[in-house]
Amino acid sequence: MHPIPEEESKDGHPLWLVLDEVMDPQNLGALLRSAYFLGADGVIVCSKNSAGLTPSVSKASAGAMELYQVYSVSNLMQFLNWSKELGWQVIGSALGENSVPVSSTKLTKPTLLVMGNEGRGLRTNVLRECDVLVQVQAIVASDLKDLGDDVLDSLNVSVAGGILIHHFLCAK
Repeated sequence: MHPIPEEESKDGHPLWLVLDEVMDPQNLGALLRSAYFLGADGVIVCSKNSAGLTPSVSKASAGAMELYQVYSVSNLMQFLNWSKELGWQVIGSALGENSVPVSSTKLTKPTLLVMGNEGRGLRTNVLRECDVLVQVQAIVASDLKDLGDDVLDSLNVSVAGGILIHHFLCAK
């Protein structure tokens, strides 16, 4: 399975949301709702260790699950590699020193935005397939660092996903 070709996207540079082992049905539903509402072209989920498309997901998605293109892949790393060979860029969402602020990144070609698991983020093999890693910058980051290691340092995957999708689609 490959994403839609560029010429079929409404804007020329399609953005597909890819979910790497997102297990919580509420998060999956919220991500589907945000992706649909904000205009992402579709959603791809890893078939292993991911929430299924259940009534709980449908409810959390406010019906977006039934209106939207949602696909599943059995080998996410292979899918990402094939997509890159076809000219797609892979942008991963991750915290860390290798991540750049999302504000410094724009869509310049068909893009897969990869979001990771609620607890551990993107798997190491998935991180390796990403062309660039981005993160949502905290406005109060300097204040948080003064409080130590046990503080809020990230957003829920569904909140971060909505912010990232909005940034990329509004910056087109």
